[in-house]
Amino acid sequence: MLVHAKDVVIVPGYGMAVAGASGDVAALATALRSAGARVRFAIHPVAGRMPGQLNVLLAESRVPYDWVFEMDEVNEDIASADVVLVVVANDTVN
Repeated sequence: MLVHAKDVVIVPGYGMAVAGASGDVAALATALRSAGARVRFAIHPVAGRMPGQLNVLLAESRVPYDWVFEMDEVNEDIASADVVLVVVANDTVN
């Protein structure tokens, strides 16, 4: 699905931090962008163990700030996205 997706929303959670996967997720986002997809990260306001934790992890992984949005900024777009990739964020999805 990701190979053919033109609009991808990535919803990261605290588990991404625990798994040390922010670099891999950033690389995936970069590859998707290079293939022409629109990629956005949707950050839930309480995701992580402290405010802004996921924003910092993504910044450290060199995810450009303009790819990162608060959840309420992309909530309406989720239904029309080709793929919504939830990266160990069960608590924010429920």
